[in-house]
Amino acid sequence: MEEISEYFSGNLRSRSDSVASTCTESTSSRLYVRQRLAMLMTCVDDLDADDKLHAQVAKTLDEAFLVCRQTAGRPKKDQLYVVTWNVATAEPPDDVDSLLQLSSPKKPDLYVIGLQEVKAAPLKFVTDLAFEDSWSHLFMNTLAPLGYIKVSSIRMQGLLLLFFSKLEHVPFIRDIQVTYTRTGLYGYWGNKGGVSIRLSFYGHMLCFLNCHLTAHMNYASQRVDEFEYILDAQTFDTKNTPRILDHKVVLWFGDLNFRIEDHGMLFVRNCITSQRYNLLWPKDQLTMMKQKEAALQKFEEGPLDFQPTYKFDLHSDNYDSSGKKRKPAWCDRILWRVKPKEEGNEDGQNQEETNKHKQEEFPLKLSQEFYTSKMEYGISDHKPVIGIFRLELRKMYKTPLVQVSAEGEWSADFDALITYSLLQSFPSSAWDWIGLYKVGFKSVSDYITYTWVKDDQVSFSDELFQVYVNKDEIPVLGGECVLCYYSSNLQCIVGISQPFKTKANGQIEHICIKFYCIKEQRIQDIKFWRQELNQKFEEMVQEIETLIIFKSRVERALESCSEPLQVTLQCLTERQKRVAIDLVHDEVEEELLKEKEVIEGVMVLLQRTLEQINEQIRLIRSVKYYLEKDLQDKFKAERIDDFCSLLTSASSGLNGSISNYTSYGTAVTPEEWESLCNLNLSKAEKEKNNSLSLRALVDSLLEQTAADMRRQYETTGRAFELRIEETKTAKAQLENQLNELLAETANQEKNLESLRVAIAEKEAPLKVAQTRLSSRSQRPNVELCHDPAQIRLLEEVKELANHIERNVNASIECVSENLIGMTKMEIQVHNRGEKHKESCSLSTSWIFFTLSVVLNVTFASCLTVVLWNINATIECISENLIGTTRMEIQVHNHGEKPQEISFSLSTTWILFILSVVLNIIFASCLIIILWRREKYTKPEDDDHVYMTAMKREESLYETIKMSSQRF
Repeated sequence: MEEISEYFSGNLRSRSDSVASTCTESTSSRLYVRQRLAMLMTCVDDLDADDKLHAQVAKTLDEAFLVCRQTAGRPKKDQLYVVTWNVATAEPPDDVDSLLQLSSPKKPDLYVIGLQEVKAAPLKFVTDLAFEDSWSHLFMNTLAPLGYIKVSSIRMQGLLLLFFSKLEHVPFIRDIQVTYTRTGLYGYWGNKGGVSIRLSFYGHMLCFLNCHLTAHMNYASQRVDEFEYILDAQTFDTKNTPRILDHKVVLWFGDLNFRIEDHGMLFVRNCITSQRYNLLWPKDQLTMMKQKEAALQKFEEGPLDFQPTYKFDLHSDNYDSSGKKRKPAWCDRILWRVKPKEEGNEDGQNQEETNKHKQEEFPLKLSQEFYTSKMEYGISDHKPVIGIFRLELRKMYKTPLVQVSAEGEWSADFDALITYSLLQSFPSSAWDWIGLYKVGFKSVSDYITYTWVKDDQVSFSDELFQVYVNKDEIPVLGGECVLCYYSSNLQCIVGISQPFKTKANGQIEHICIKFYCIKEQRIQDIKFWRQELNQKFEEMVQEIETLIIFKSRVERALESCSEPLQVTLQCLTERQKRVAIDLVHDEVEEELLKEKEVIEGVMVLLQRTLEQINEQIRLIRSVKYYLEKDLQDKFKAERIDDFCSLLTSASSGLNGSISNYTSYGTAVTPEEWESLCNLNLSKAEKEKNNSLSLRALVDSLLEQTAADMRRQYETTGRAFELRIEETKTAKAQLENQLNELLAETANQEKNLESLRVAIAEKEAPLKVAQTRLSSRSQRPNVELCHDPAQIRLLEEVKELANHIERNVNASIECVSENLIGMTKMEIQVHNRGEKHKESCSLSTSWIFFTLSVVLNVTFASCLTVVLWNINATIECISENLIGTTRMEIQVHNHGEKPQEISFSLSTTWILFILSVVLNIIFASCLIIILWRREKYTKPEDDDHVYMTAMKREESLYETIKMSSQRF
């Protein structure tokens, strides 16, 4: 073996020193081995078959073939990392290391990243087309230092699909094509739809489809229709795999928007909290649709052993707490499909051809190793979902199409040569070019310079070609670089050289280094201020959202004050219906008026606070506008500086005129530029502090107003309770007085009954006396004389009249005294009611009713006494009539002419007039009593004051309780 090495060492051309990077070491070593083997085949033809060296070469080759045969049957295992995330128009976070699991010891071979709802405002969309969008820029900056380059990407409004690969796989990724399909607005708008990238990976056709389907619960069937439309609409310019399902492996992912049916919000959240996700799987719309849709049955998905990724509050792990209260769901999914083996045997091949076809066409396996979500990212209402796959395949080809290398030393002081050779035939073109890249470049377009393989070609043979590179196109600062051969027909890199170093131009190296340092410092300054502005911008956005929440709280508090105010006004209105002495301005009235003033004052204060919040929101939005404008300017300046740092003397589009260079970038000095940034930040900080003060004021105001209203409510309630207690006490006292009056009435009724019995006993003597008097008045002629008996009778009648008059006067005085006593009692009850500030309308009615009963009893008693006296008088008169008759006889015998008797008639008239007067007095008193009773009768029941107080207490208590809960 040593002899073989010595033999070939002299025939191999010397190469420049180079330092292999970790990302290209394996590829470079394989290229070196292939180059040695190509030279070996050339030298073997010159060996003699009888030479000992020939036998050693043959033996060594046999051993090498044996080793290759043993390892050729083993499939290659590659790791495929898939990410899907609906970013909800948010800007990218500062760090995506956790999202890409860059700390893992085993690095994936391929990264496929699908994003939905990337911000696609018209101005930003045009800017992203001119430059890389912020998300692509972030992923490239993160993965490029680790040896990954962006192989391909496609953008359709908010849909973005990125494909990254390790550098060692890039020459074996070919036939790259991209396409898109719109489904929004009947297929005319790209907010919904799908984008796809298809490619050949070591000869196996892969397709990646990123979709964003129709939202909302009731559109599950429409989502399936959109997916089937995307599968039918997307075609590729190739014979073997014109459609998506023709590829060996299809990965379908994105915001598919399938929801969880039937289950209520409480059940879903309980299952999530207890991590019993399997209870939700049967009602997942995608799982349900797969059972009846043939297009979905071809795709597989791992178990959903992670919590639903939609819908979250921003910067939080809490599900939607807004007014919509969206139900959590697994909207973000990753599915895959491996083409079935039987689909490749439809042309009736024989068994030998079939076995060969199976061995060559389907040497591929895809299995999922990991499927979960990343909960630590909160910039969107969706959480990102990742899927890690193990891709086992047999390489259909193991050598690149082109071998390219750098000849000699490369320096900006000399022209350089590139050597390349075609290891396999492929459709080359005059538009093929070789690019010079820095080690760790981001994408195909991230070249330093390039040269056309046909235009700049200086020599060629059947195997080797040389291309000339002008020294002006070589970077003057030097560095570690690689060469990549790009095929225009295949739209991919088909050959990569070993890393090599370029030396800097000695004359301008110092200047370039100084410029580079200044540029780097400038970029660092811009990044620093951009981060500060971005942080302050996010704080302003968060502050606006917080103020909007406080605004809603104040609005709800203001709205909740209207009901207590209506209750208070209704209480005041109801209390105005009180009559007579009950319409008093008592303590309850005062507290109700005070409560009205408190509520109205709170409403005025809340309205003024609401106006302050609106004004503060306007000011913060103004600051936010200037921060956003400054951020956009700095982002643009940073991109311009990045672009300038990549410019070389070989770059196209250089402007040779420097006559007006002094007018560029001299609007402000660096100190003024920094002061303007500080001014925006200070304004933002000032408004933030004002907002914090206002929020603290709102918190204290809501707490204080709630306490004031609650305290006044309790004070008014106590006044009502005291008033009710006083009313109950006064009512009890009046009931006691009524009971006493009723007892007195019963006693008077008993006396009346006794008088009636006495009168009944005197009726018989009265009739006798009346009969005698009547009979004596019928004496004839002179017999009807005025004799002593008659005189005595007349005196008795006169005395009886005087006695009746005295009894009547005594009865009237007794009735007057009773009226005066009842009036005094009424005045005492009235004074007692005024003292307790209680309604007395019902008590007054009872007093007048009792007074009427007493008057009736009194008049009946007086009448009974009068009748009894009359009866006694008549009895006396009857006794006197006997003596008088005897006297009349004597007078008649003496022949005296009798005088006219008028007292009998006078007595009758006196009794008649007396009875009429008594009836008139009794009727007048009865009419007055009934009139006053009707006037003071209360129209409402005794429980009126209780009902008003209870109604107010219940309404006001419930309102204040609700207001306190809202606060």
